[in-house]
Amino acid sequence: MDIKQSVITENFKQRLFFALSDPGRYKIVRMLYHVGHEMGCNELNEHVEIDKSTMSYHLRTLREIGMITTRTQGRQKFVTLNREKIEAAFPGLLERL
Repeated sequence: MDIKQSVITENFKQRLFFALSDPGRYKIVRMLYHVGHEMGCNELNEHVEIDKSTMSYHLRTLREIGMITTRTQGRQKFVTLNREKIEAAFPGLLERL
């Protein structure tokens, strides 16, 4: 059991660095961290200034990795940074973005 958890953690760590290596995803994670609360996709797009289709791609990538969660309310989607998971993998990383 412990070995499997370790593999999952290492996989998450590798994918986290992959996600942050892209400037668009880096901006999204940084914005979500500094705002400190969930943001609507449209609001996030206004601050990050990424094409809508590119934003959708980046959000999907971050969601699949487990760095963000998405909540749908009507036609609007809201995203939240999964701070606990990121901090568990790399304590202090978000503060330095």
